[in-house]
Parts: sequence; structure tokens; C-alpha cells
Amino acid sequence: MTTLLIKNGHVVDPANNVDAACDIFIKDGKISALGKNISEKAEAEIDAKGLTVTPGLIDMQVHLREPGREDKETLETGSKAALAGGITSVVAMPNSNPDADNQTVIEFVIKRTRELDLINIYPAGAITKRREGMHLAEINELKTSGAIAVTDDGVDVQNESVLRRAMEYAKTCDMLLMSHCETSDLTEKGVMHEGWVSTQLGLAGTPAASEDLAVIKNIMLGQLCNARLHLLHNSTSGAANAIRNAKKQGYKNLSAEVSVQHFALTDEECLGYNTNAKMYPPLRSRDHVDAIIKAIQDDVFDALTTDHAPHIEPDKLEAFQDAAFGSTGLETSFAVMNSYLVKAGHINFSKGISKMSVEPARILRLQKGTLGVGADADIALFDTNHSWTVESTRGFSKGKNCIFDGKKLTGKAVCTIVGGRIKYREGQILS
Repeated sequence: MTTLLIKNGHVVDPANNVDAACDIFIKDGKISALGKNISEKAEAEIDAKGLTVTPGLIDMQVHLREPGREDKETLETGSKAALAGGITSVVAMPNSNPDADNQTVIEFVIKRTRELDLINIYPAGAITKRREGMHLAEINELKTSGAIAVTDDGVDVQNESVLRRAMEYAKTCDMLLMSHCETSDLTEKGVMHEGWVSTQLGLAGTPAASEDLAVIKNIMLGQLCNARLHLLHNSTSGAANAIRNAKKQGYKNLSAEVSVQHFALTDEECLGYNTNAKMYPPLRSRDHVDAIIKAIQDDVFDALTTDHAPHIEPDKLEAFQDAAFGSTGLETSFAVMNSYLVKAGHINFSKGISKMSVEPARILRLQKGTLGVGADADIALFDTNHSWTVESTRGFSKGKNCIFDGKKLTGKAVCTIVGGRIKYREGQILS
């Protein structure tokens, strides 16, 4: 298929301030025209009446597990889950086995992505060798081999001297450094947010200060080096305030994200020792969640992500203190944003889509996230009023550990297009 016409949809393209009924004509994988009543003939047509048409979503933080833990997820199953969520591009975190601290792993991910031909997968390399925080990885080699960023996600670089050198090296290479912010001495054996709920459950808690201190440390070193710094999965009011202040003070190379569960849910999800609610950063108390929502409203946070972390069932069947951290999210992230931010009246729909497409593309320097003429035809069609109950066992991801399992959400991807080709439609993956 070289031409495709999407008719009768309501197009929301924040990059070009479009929020209106429009048709989209696609030719040879690019958007050829956008406007009302396009009459050009196409090889295939999609009637998008009653649907909202947006740029394909971009998720900056996804754990795809391959190579090494294909029992949890593969590049193929993760890609299919992304398509079912209207996501056309993802950044793959480097905590595979072996870690993506070398060219071989980066090149493998890129090669396998081409073979699968499902979505765009951009691998991130590790900041330090084996993500141990001691010796820098060859950041320039990682960039040359195709890494889009470097991060030790899952662990913070605790040694400030090593982190400073990493930022200086990344700046020299013009590489984005994505930082997981945690102070290990404060986290200790914490398995959830430290507060009333952890006390009730008798579980070791992680104080918000663990994240706050690390965010401040990263910002101060980032300002010192003027590095392109992106702060991953922020969850505390202190983190939001620190980022707000740094941006006000003119730190233009700073960006930050929130994973959707951290504005949607509180630590009360852990009641009953629900291991699907165990994640890091942990779900926080209501005061932190409210502060996060206010910071999203104020554009303190640039992007919304999933931190998609699939696990095999036995890893979540352990006692709470021993269970694995993380939740899946690729198939639910749009619906969570739509339900907990837009339908709840906190932000408008265009802002939500911008933080899941335009802004990630800007941060990553991708020519994506727009429906402008000449842009790659990566497109999602959503039924924004479709109410559904999450059944993680029926999803495409190998991981069934979804924190939203059993919850009713509003909004669902109906069709996902990558490079002008329909890859997902009404529950089916199309080749």
C-alpha cells in the first residue's frame, strides 16, 4: 500500500495547532495532505467518523527485556503491545542481559527492529559499564552504533564524580543523558512509599527525600556541565518543585517526565499486599499525586511515559517485600492519561497528546510527533469515549503484571499506522 486516505476523523495535532475535523492523505509513508474533504483517490481508505486522529504516541521509557529475558518480554511482543496502545515509537531501556553498554547490543536491537517491521524502537545505552555506576561506558561508541540516549535506568549513578564525568562526556558527544533519581542510602530496603500505608502494612518504606535529593544532585551537576539532562519517572512534590525552580532559573537543557501511574494512583493500591502495585519509584501518597498533577498542568513535566516493566508471574507471586518492582503499561497509557487527566478535568486533550508525542520527539530530537505535511505517517486513531475494563491476561505483552488490571478506563486505540502502513486495527496486528 503506497496511498492511504483517512476520512471524517477529528484531527488533533498539537505541533501545528490543529484541532478540527480533517482528512489525511498518505503517500509513500509520508503525510501528503491534511485538510477538509480531500478528494484524492487512495488504494485504501479508513473511515474515522467518531474517532480522534493524533500523531503516533512516543514512549520514552520502556523495558523490552530482549536480549536475555525473553521469558518476560521480547522486542516483538513489546512492539505489538505498543501498537495496541497507539504507540508508534519507544525508547528501549538498557537493562537487558547483557546490559546495553556496548555496540553489539545496540546494533542487535536496531537490526531486530528492522526485521520485525512493527514500530520504531530506539535503544538507549548505559551510562556506566554493567550499570554499576563505577566506570563509564563508551558513550561516543554507543551513539555511533545508534543509541539515542544513555541511562543507567533502574539504578542511579551514586558517585557524583562519575556522574559529572558522564554528563561532560555526554555533552561532548551531544548525547541525551536520562537519569533515574534515587539516593541508595535512603532507599535501603524500602519496598514502597514511606508513609501511613507502609506503616499499616508493616513494610519498609522509601522516603520521598530519596528521590528529592537525587533530583537536586542531578540538576546541580547538569547545570554545571550544561548537559542535556532528562529526569525519568518523577513522583514527588519535592522533585516537581526542584525541576520547576531549575527551569525558572533558565536551565534550558533540562527535561522531565512522569509515568502515568504516578498521577493516577496512590500508595493505597498496595493495601492487601498487592504486588502489582510494587514499583520504583513507588506509588506515592495523595499529597504527592496532587503536586504531580499540578506540575503537569504547569508544564513542569514535559513528557508522560509508561516505564513498562513486564515480569513473569512467579516474580509477582512472591511476598510483597520479595516481589519484583514494576508494572506493564503500553496498552493502557493513553487510556490512563485520558481518564485521569483529561476526563478528570485537569488538562485538555491536546496537552495530553502533546506530552505523549510532540514533547518526547523534541527531547529525543526525532522527526516525529506531528501530522504536518511531509512528516512520517505515524498515526493513531482513538475512540476517546470507549469505556473498557483492563484484562491484562488478554493483552499482547508477555507481562500480565498491570497495576490497572480490573480497573475501568475510558479511551482506546482503534487503529495504529506506522510509516503509512496499518499495523494494528480493532484488536488485530496486521503485517
